[in-house]
Amino acid sequence: MNTIKSLAYAVFFVFLCIAPIFANAQDGSIGRLIDVPDVENDTPKMKLTEELRSALGDAGHIVFTEDEMRAAARANGMSGQYWLNGDQIAKINKKIRHDAVVRFVYQSGKKPSVVIYIYNAYTGEMVQDLERRLKKKKLTKDDKSAIVRGVNMIVSEIMPIEYPEEIEIRVDSTPQGANVVRKGVKVGTTPYVLKMEEVKGASEQWTLELEGKESSMVLVNLDKTAEYSVVLNDLPNPTSDGTRGKVTGGTGRPIFSIGFNVSPTIRRLDSSADDGTPIAYRTQAFPEFSFDVGFFPFGLVSTSDYLQGLGIQLGVGFGFLDSTLVVGVGDKHECTVNDTTDGSATVTCNSSYIRFNADLVYRLLLQKKGERLNPNGLALDFILGFNLAKYTIDTNPIYTGHDYTGAKLGLKFSTPLGLNNLRFDAGLNFYINAGQGDINKLSKWGSLKEKSWGLNFAAHVLYDIWRGIYAQVGYSLTYMYTDFGGVGCLDKHCLVPKNAESKDMYHEIMLGLGYMLY
Repeated sequence: MNTIKSLAYAVFFVFLCIAPIFANAQDGSIGRLIDVPDVENDTPKMKLTEELRSALGDAGHIVFTEDEMRAAARANGMSGQYWLNGDQIAKINKKIRHDAVVRFVYQSGKKPSVVIYIYNAYTGEMVQDLERRLKKKKLTKDDKSAIVRGVNMIVSEIMPIEYPEEIEIRVDSTPQGANVVRKGVKVGTTPYVLKMEEVKGASEQWTLELEGKESSMVLVNLDKTAEYSVVLNDLPNPTSDGTRGKVTGGTGRPIFSIGFNVSPTIRRLDSSADDGTPIAYRTQAFPEFSFDVGFFPFGLVSTSDYLQGLGIQLGVGFGFLDSTLVVGVGDKHECTVNDTTDGSATVTCNSSYIRFNADLVYRLLLQKKGERLNPNGLALDFILGFNLAKYTIDTNPIYTGHDYTGAKLGLKFSTPLGLNNLRFDAGLNFYINAGQGDINKLSKWGSLKEKSWGLNFAAHVLYDIWRGIYAQVGYSLTYMYTDFGGVGCLDKHCLVPKNAESKDMYHEIMLGLGYMLY
């Protein structure tokens, strides 16, 4: 019985000894992995490094010394005091997966202190800096308890981060030596190996290109290690009469294209004059419907990359809208009267819009695929054409419409957007207008037209959905300026304007579907 009693007292004594340690650990983080480099400005007499590491270890943390930290850095190709740089802390931690770095700096003087810098080891961010004033030139039990409590409170809030795993993507082809194109850029040749961090749920379309072979696209998953092997087929041989062979849908240089577009459009016309009453009116947003056709015939009869870039493009569009303007009460018109005040009437008139363009186009391909120019690479279009835009308003005594007729000079840049079947183009057109419609319209502004010019900016994104069937979305802004000479007659009182000017601007947002024959 005495033996059992002695054993019980011994267990109780051990519990009394270790209970303060557990109680101290309960103040904050338990079992964190903490890197503690040597205390800066420590001395053999102070032994701060040994004291603080021991105190953190007694609090339940697993503490790593500066020697262990330097060994981990060397194993990952780094050296020096990496814990002074947040980016390097995060980089090394991807390999060793610790929770925090706690850096101590001893500051001597009349009021000595220990400054504590605490870093989130996963992000490299310094999350807190603390300072403990020392009453003596050594660490007391109270000093150590206060420092440990402060560290525990901060590191307990650091949550582990799950780093992306490193994966390996292998791409090979038969035959080997094909160019691997990723996001429009050549990254290597087959057999090709890419080591990268996983991207959960992500994938990309890569293209394999080899001279004399048909290009092939590979859907590459970026969230796991994988191998891809592709057999590249021979290109069809040219026929004996010099044509390109079978015409089909798919990637390549388009020979024929047709598209249907719907464009919500807003137009505004303003004018000014040295004397008299200028014309200004409002229009509502209205839909424009348009058809576009392109034909590059030399692709059928020639294998010359440069000759195949010559073609024609035709386009026609039309829309119906309402125009609001002011006429005199009693004037004859075919408009709806909205309001009548002081001898004037605000009316809404049915209006129509039609446009037509006929363009000669030369498409210059700027990149090569093997020994040939790449029809799916960067391209530049040079445009010379004829342009007509005509707004007509139902009969009224003030204004019956506005025409623009003349030449067009244009330049358009086109580029793939990561995938061969997704493209972006942006262009700028300059108009030199030679006509302004019939003499009745011209006489409203003046006796002659001095000059008329315009600018157009347009940008589109086009996606080839399946073997030549495409969808596109775009935006277009057009500005027309006309300067008139002489005098005109704008209203029933015939107040003659002199040196009139008109500024015409309209915006279009285009949505379209079409088909290209390659």
